[in-house]
Amino acid sequence: MAAARRRRLSAGIAGLLLALLVALPVAAAPAVAPAAPGDARITITSITPVVDGDGTATVRGRVSNTGSETLDGPRVAVVPREAGSGRSDIAEWAKGETPVSGTALAATTLDDVPAGGSATFTLQVDGTDLLPDTSAGAAWVSIQTDARAVHTFIGVHRTKEYEPLDVLWGVPLLLPADRRLWSTGRDDRTRAWQETLGEDSRLAALTAEEPADDEFWLVDPSLLDVPRTGGDVQDAERDVRREFAATLRERIVGSRTLVLADADADVAAGAESEPAGRLVSARLADGARVAQALGARSDVLWPADGLATGERAEALHELRPGGVDPTLLVPSTSLEPSGFTPTGGERTSAGSPVVVRDGPLSQVVEGLASDADVTLARQQLVAETAAVLGERPGTPRTVVIVPDRGSTPSATAWQELRDSADDIPWLGGGDLRSTLDHARDAEAAQTPRTRGQIADATRPAATPGPMLAESRAQRLLRDARSMATFASVRSDGTGWRSQMQTSLQQLTSTRWRGNGYGFIRMHDEIEQEVTLARDDLVVSSGDVNFFADTGRLQITVVNNTDVQLSNLAVRLTPGNHSLRIDEQPEPVTIGPGGRQTVTVQASALAAGQVPVDVAVTTPGGREIAAPASLQVKVRPTGDSIYWVIGGAAALLLAAGTWRTVRGGRRARAAAPETTDPEGT
Repeated sequence: MAAARRRRLSAGIAGLLLALLVALPVAAAPAVAPAAPGDARITITSITPVVDGDGTATVRGRVSNTGSETLDGPRVAVVPREAGSGRSDIAEWAKGETPVSGTALAATTLDDVPAGGSATFTLQVDGTDLLPDTSAGAAWVSIQTDARAVHTFIGVHRTKEYEPLDVLWGVPLLLPADRRLWSTGRDDRTRAWQETLGEDSRLAALTAEEPADDEFWLVDPSLLDVPRTGGDVQDAERDVRREFAATLRERIVGSRTLVLADADADVAAGAESEPAGRLVSARLADGARVAQALGARSDVLWPADGLATGERAEALHELRPGGVDPTLLVPSTSLEPSGFTPTGGERTSAGSPVVVRDGPLSQVVEGLASDADVTLARQQLVAETAAVLGERPGTPRTVVIVPDRGSTPSATAWQELRDSADDIPWLGGGDLRSTLDHARDAEAAQTPRTRGQIADATRPAATPGPMLAESRAQRLLRDARSMATFASVRSDGTGWRSQMQTSLQQLTSTRWRGNGYGFIRMHDEIEQEVTLARDDLVVSSGDVNFFADTGRLQITVVNNTDVQLSNLAVRLTPGNHSLRIDEQPEPVTIGPGGRQTVTVQASALAAGQVPVDVAVTTPGGREIAAPASLQVKVRPTGDSIYWVIGGAAALLLAAGTWRTVRGGRRARAAAPETTDPEGT
């Protein structure tokens, strides 16, 4: 009986074990596996920019599930973090996505989020929990799930114990580094201009209204150029450029406009070498003329490398028309740290006036790719300006924000960010004129950095080197001379020269820094266009016999270009005095792909071999064809030939007479004797 019970117990245990073995695999596999940490994304859709000390900050956002599995009840929280020690820490914090530890100021748990779905959240943060001992500032917070975070800031304002910061927004109106704008391909060129200046373009959006009181424009005069009628410019390009230029002129406010060197020429490169200086000085003069016509200013220069030393200021002084002392627009990294952030108008220790654009805030603007970026950019604006305010809260200052040349922030996002500054209580509106006046009158105290120090301070984002180096500048000067020479004999010379000259001038632009490929391609195309190659205009050479006292030489000139060449002067220069050119030929005109034979009257003075150099020149005497030479074998006849001919004629006459006389005598001797008819 005990054995039977043991058998039944064993059988029961075996059955239980079997059931467990069958059930365990099912129980081990959950119905839905949790999503991987990287499958969640947090988007902040709105946030209170600055909260009153006893108010409530509201954070709204969305958690998106980008994975293939469900997110199981994600928890979203606002966790504070201690502020960093310097302004550089602000940008680093804003880039972070890692959750931090700490006590949540607000939290909520969302429902499960299916794959590809999203869930919204709203969090309320009590202002008394943010920076409790601060009258005005920015709290650093992490809005996070267990796996993902958005690092941002919430401004706090309790009492006004400061002088407000004025913010001045600079808007660069510059052309892109797009060689299609200046290429000779008409269709591509037209499309490029329509993309750049058309109704839907970024520049059209930036100039939709005149600049506000706290804004100023930095204008490349090239935007105001309209090509002449004719030439190789399509009507569609001319129309879009004319319309934009007219609109821009209408909306420019002279007191809020800085006109740059024409083509935004690289003034930093111009200060480094004499050839580049010649090119840039001419562009500065053009910019000054445009500024005078607009009632604007042209005395503010924007060197790309940010160098503001005394030597640089002196070099730029020499380039300016009339030797006017320039004010330099430079980033804050161009000045040695002094414990405070340099702002607005300052003077260097060498006495150079400078306008300091705030580097971190300018970079915030540069990162505005779309309207979706504005919310977090505004919160970084809150934090950056709060940090500057806290350095010297009792000192009135101006923060100047100018994005770098190479950046293309969204125009609408930028406008929205500028408008949002009204929501930050410690910010006011700046003024360009007062900022420039302060730069002229400020104490000479700011120490400029050297080129090496600037490079160290901006690594790894060091400014690319100039394309307008000395050797390239020399080539551009040579190309300009070649262009003028070629234009003087082209039938379309005036319009063609205007177009080519504008294209050459654009190669002096700062915009080519960092785009060496585009610069080289464009330069090669223009150089080929403005230079007559050796086989474009060909002059015949060879051996010629000249056996006369006077006669004609013939030279053939072949035009292998696709344009008519006019007023070509053909000049012959004998290598010695055995041959004289009696009269140089009149200027000739040769059609595209045509040829012309030129006849020259010459005189032989002595026998011998005479090399004759043949040059084809412009009306001004500049040679435009490859050198050619005729080898003329000269054999003059002179007066002796007439004695020879006369002597020969006399000999012929004498011979004829002699033959006649001798012939008559032989006839008479042969006659028969006569007989007397009478036989006597």
